[in-house]
Amino acid sequence: MPGLINVYIDSDRDGNITESDFGQHNWVWGKASPGAIVIPNVDREGVGLTPDQADNELAKIVVSRVPTDTLPENISIYVSSSTSAAQRYTLYRIDERGEVVFFMGLDPNSEEFRSYGQLPLDGETLYLEARELPGEGFEGLITFEFCLLHLENDIPYLYDIHLNNAYCVFRVAPWIMTPTTQPAVQVFTVQIKDENSRFLSELEAACSEAGVPLTIIDGSQYRDDRWIQDEIEFGYCESPTRILPVVLDGPRDRGLDNFPEKHLLRDDFGHFVVKRRFLNNSLDSFGNLEVSPPVFVNGKHYPLGRIVFGGKQFNAYGSDLRQMMPELRRVLYAQKIQSPIEVYSDWLAVGHVDEFMNFIPDIDSEKGFRLMLASPTLCRSALSDLQTQGFGQTKMFEGQKRFDPVTGCYTYDASITIDDYLANQALAEVDERCQEYIDLNKEILKSSLGLDEADIIYAPVTFKPASAQSRRVLAFFPDMVNHLIVNDFHIVPKPYGPIINGQCVFENMMTEALPSYKEVRYIDDWLSYHEMSGEVHCGTNTLREPFSNVRWWDHMPDGGFNI
Repeated sequence: MPGLINVYIDSDRDGNITESDFGQHNWVWGKASPGAIVIPNVDREGVGLTPDQADNELAKIVVSRVPTDTLPENISIYVSSSTSAAQRYTLYRIDERGEVVFFMGLDPNSEEFRSYGQLPLDGETLYLEARELPGEGFEGLITFEFCLLHLENDIPYLYDIHLNNAYCVFRVAPWIMTPTTQPAVQVFTVQIKDENSRFLSELEAACSEAGVPLTIIDGSQYRDDRWIQDEIEFGYCESPTRILPVVLDGPRDRGLDNFPEKHLLRDDFGHFVVKRRFLNNSLDSFGNLEVSPPVFVNGKHYPLGRIVFGGKQFNAYGSDLRQMMPELRRVLYAQKIQSPIEVYSDWLAVGHVDEFMNFIPDIDSEKGFRLMLASPTLCRSALSDLQTQGFGQTKMFEGQKRFDPVTGCYTYDASITIDDYLANQALAEVDERCQEYIDLNKEILKSSLGLDEADIIYAPVTFKPASAQSRRVLAFFPDMVNHLIVNDFHIVPKPYGPIINGQCVFENMMTEALPSYKEVRYIDDWLSYHEMSGEVHCGTNTLREPFSNVRWWDHMPDGGFNI
């Protein structure tokens, strides 16, 4: 026997609410399965909006009129949720003036919450707003129960609860990262007073060739913080009716901290923050956060790719070891759909995965991309070959400067012959150790992304100790793995390698490693980024198009479950 209360939501995920929608009380992963979705309201829209406007994040709940002919007087519809969920949503109704007003959940005006409310039997439409993304202690599921409440002699009690109740379930849309295989929409970088004009002009020319606009941020407003890659990570949230770009603002909180709030957050662009804790470290920055293109791994499909971030070596413990802070890791894992992979990056002084790996779009590859890894062995082998061919006295890095601790300026001649470099046994030992770490990560990535050796390409990169006392390392010359991918253009830090027959050996090796149809542009970042312990990718950030052919709810992720 059907109950008296009927509740309708977009449970069939077609963007419409009809009486034929099924499974309002379920949430099931997969195509043609039931489960309503609400986008988190993390953009600048306030409560004073029209519920039916197409670009808001309010999800409708239609409560039908309850027939009263068999009911006693003083009955109303009682709506409730868990107290935990009530702190993460706001439910609105329309008052007699046609305005959106608070009904239950988190009150946006007082930040207090309540987990229940009462409606008349005439029924009405409610509007659900999700206040936060899935995260620590929040699966992203919001469930409402509707019962009849009878007030008799001023005492309320539930009326025939087993026959006259209804449920509905929503899942908050997760945050989705976009890999390098997605088209670039806009590139961001920062103009700084320490003179990066050559870098900017060459970057601007390359982006213009690629047909992608470049936004140059005035660094004087942000304490000349050049590392925009580390401050924010672009992504999006999606429902059946809307895609909302959303930027993750990390716990780094340096000069660019308020850039997303000032220049990105608007009515159609969202923003959320993982707050800083006292003991955050460099691994909490977003040069240490990447995402692969879509992959199949042992028959399991990851249609939106897998998140990759770096940390300490597995089974290694100690107070001097670094890893991404738990608060940020929990957020990444809570999104579920891009099941994260953790690799070993603590061997690097900065500690970011973008220093030794990059995902290279390749339409000629079976998987649609290749994994690029830094290779000290490849670089040293090439230099040894040149030495054997009689080029041992050829200089590398001619015309470039390094920091001179005596003068306190960048006046130290960076040039070195191939012979002198190869004769430095300390650097050789550093590279041997770094190659072991990269090989370890290669095996992790091969197994976690379903890659074969043919799916991997290598760039010549060597390393040096970050200081005389440190075992952690920095790139010895501009790290070409750490480059910007803008559609078919690869904007690479100029390595200033040995010049043989008028051509840079390192540039040739890099160009040959990339797919033949790619356009490669080498730009100078030696003083403005490389000598500051970063490269082109570190000094830029890219907004990319969302996936157009994948809907996250069609594929059950690792850790997913149905209700």
